[in-house]
Amino acid sequence: MADKKKVPAYLKPALIWLGATLGVILLLAAVGTGGYFAYSRLYQNKIYPGVSALGVRLDGLTQEEARKHLEDAVDATLEKGLPFILDGQTATVRVSSSDSDMPDLIRYDTTKAVEQAYRVGRDNALQKILFDLLRARVYSVRIPVNAEIDRDRITDALNSEYQSKLPHPKNATFAIKMDQAGEAQVRVVPDANGAEMELAGVFEKLNQQAQALNFQAITLHTKKIQAEKHAADLQPLIDQVKELLQRPALAFTYEDKKFHISTSTLASWVSADMESNKATLDKVAFASSIHALAKDIEVESKSGKLEVKDGKIASFEAGTNGLKVNIDKTLDPVLASWPASSTFPLVVDEERSQITGDNLEQFGIKELIGTGISDFRNSPPNRLKNIRKAVYEHVNGTLIAPGETFSMLKNLGSVDQKHGWFSELVIKGDKTLPEFGGGLCQIGTTMFRAALATGLPVTERRNHSYRVVYYEPAGTDATIYEPAPDLKFLNDTGKYIFLNAYIKGTQVVFEMWGTSDSRQVTQTKPHIYNIASPPPVKLTETLDLPPGKKKCSESAHAGADADFSTTVTYADGTKREESYHSHYRPWGAVCLIGVEKLSDTKAADAATPGTDAAPPEAAAGN
Repeated sequence: MADKKKVPAYLKPALIWLGATLGVILLLAAVGTGGYFAYSRLYQNKIYPGVSALGVRLDGLTQEEARKHLEDAVDATLEKGLPFILDGQTATVRVSSSDSDMPDLIRYDTTKAVEQAYRVGRDNALQKILFDLLRARVYSVRIPVNAEIDRDRITDALNSEYQSKLPHPKNATFAIKMDQAGEAQVRVVPDANGAEMELAGVFEKLNQQAQALNFQAITLHTKKIQAEKHAADLQPLIDQVKELLQRPALAFTYEDKKFHISTSTLASWVSADMESNKATLDKVAFASSIHALAKDIEVESKSGKLEVKDGKIASFEAGTNGLKVNIDKTLDPVLASWPASSTFPLVVDEERSQITGDNLEQFGIKELIGTGISDFRNSPPNRLKNIRKAVYEHVNGTLIAPGETFSMLKNLGSVDQKHGWFSELVIKGDKTLPEFGGGLCQIGTTMFRAALATGLPVTERRNHSYRVVYYEPAGTDATIYEPAPDLKFLNDTGKYIFLNAYIKGTQVVFEMWGTSDSRQVTQTKPHIYNIASPPPVKLTETLDLPPGKKKCSESAHAGADADFSTTVTYADGTKREESYHSHYRPWGAVCLIGVEKLSDTKAADAATPGTDAAPPEAAAGN
């Protein structure tokens, strides 16, 4: 008799699993409906075996357990960052920023994935359910998870990491100098080519890696970018430039004022129009000079203000119209008629306030219908300035029409230095760089709470990646960041809503005034759970600080999950229910440490948790 061959040890677990699976299949096949009900009772309120998402098995877990299992896996993976290689130089783009208000570069919708995983084996007819369950035991059912990738900010991060390898193209320009005799000396400054990243296919690879929750280094390539204006194109236009500068001096008038333009200012406007192949005046340079010239003419429109006593409108101060120079209508006559004429009017447009009259009744604004409040206690100075600017210059006095979807980002406009916003320092790589608009998530959070209290449908909202002291209790915050994410809600009251916004002590208060339609709003308190301790402080070496000097951008944050729900009951008895889930990742403080010379690793993790991080009042960010 031949000897029986022994089964290799490494095959035994697989054979055991296969035997168990065949046993389940035979059992279900043999007993049919009865077997299914016994099997379903065994996994009551749990995900059936054979179901996975992002490569994570969810067998036998409740929905809450599965969501935490997935989120823990996502947090651990994203903490490592996204690796890239360009010309042999490796860079890791951090998914999260030290500015706690900036959203993650990649976000997963684990809630929907878990719900879909739970439905496997529970939908359709019994015959189809049996088939799904048997298939899951043999072939794992992979649930897709929606991964939202912020392409714009990843591109910006890569441009910052590889800045030295990506020079901007430089157009050829005119260099103009007036000699002692008043003659223009004109020469052409040569153009220079630039380079930019070739991103074709990069985000497709990144999306594939995101679905597998496995990020490997992606090799990047660059392509040459030519300048738009070349020296050879500008050289023949030198005589035209001299002729422009020899024309009668320009002057602009407004009412009884007259503004003369100097030759040096005119020279700063001179450019080349490549379509017409002529010397001309640059619109952007012209606008910059004219706005500076008309600083005493231009006036911003102001929103109306309510004075409230005992919950009723005591008085209303109507908004005022503004004035602004219309650049196109001012410049076009110059291009068409100069030098036949050398004096032109400044065309000034009126910018109307939304409510300029004193009659609020025509808009249906007569009572308080909802209020949102948040506390900015211990905010740094520039954060306070941004909050005050947003409250009094952008939110207060806003009129929301019936049926209008309100956008917080649209309301705030461009957030940059040009528009008067203040910056805070945040850590990016081994540098501290200014980030404009810190504090605006205080505005987004307050508006979110006001919309909830009023019972308005919130159509877009995202929570912060981390818990932030300014937005407690957790779960009731809303992050905004240009160009996304935004906070949006719908005015479904059938009447206008007037936003009365103000600061009281350390609180931001947004009151919504309109006409009550008798809707009733109830909101549960946030349930905060899955508390996770922050990881250790991460130290990044820098030459920008004295050796041994440490600078931390913000304190560490504990991770958590938070849930709450709202119920809106309308006058006719119908109800609208909304549930909000927020996942906050644990965050270890990131600090710069001054060194005389950068080490090869450039960074080291501290051995202790974030006790050296800056306190909340010194935190950079929103």
